[in-house]
Amino acid sequence: MEAPQARREKRSFRVICLLEGPQSEAEALTQLPQVTFTQADFNSTIQNLDDPVVITLQLGDLLVKKVLLDPGSSADVLFYSTFQKMKLSNNILQSTGGDLVSLSGKRVPIIGSVWLQTTLGEHPLSKICDIQYLVVDYFSPYNLIIGRL
Repeated sequence: MEAPQARREKRSFRVICLLEGPQSEAEALTQLPQVTFTQADFNSTIQNLDDPVVITLQLGDLLVKKVLLDPGSSADVLFYSTFQKMKLSNNILQSTGGDLVSLSGKRVPIIGSVWLQTTLGEHPLSKICDIQYLVVDYFSPYNLIIGRL
């Protein structure tokens, strides 16, 4: 469970990330490409439409694959094995108390947190944000879990 202060900081930071300047909402919406679904999209014969969404994103200068998008998660999680593969120093970990609860219900202690510059999407439709990741030492088939953005 995230500490209340960390939740407030994360929420504040996400609001800042959403603000890209003095554009009106209508101007911002006209700049984005539109996505349209038809009835044919809903009547698909394709199986497993509920498969997890797994993407690749950029953390600083590194390309990280196997990133799970989990809109049901309130935390952004970086697994310690990935942290080590990125050759990051333990000195940059900020002390964070508490535990996360895994999908199986097991409590997983948080080693610490780290802010990393994260690039979502590809140029020219990319967005760069500093995201605070909770670092946990727990096995996962993913390198990161991105929660609600």
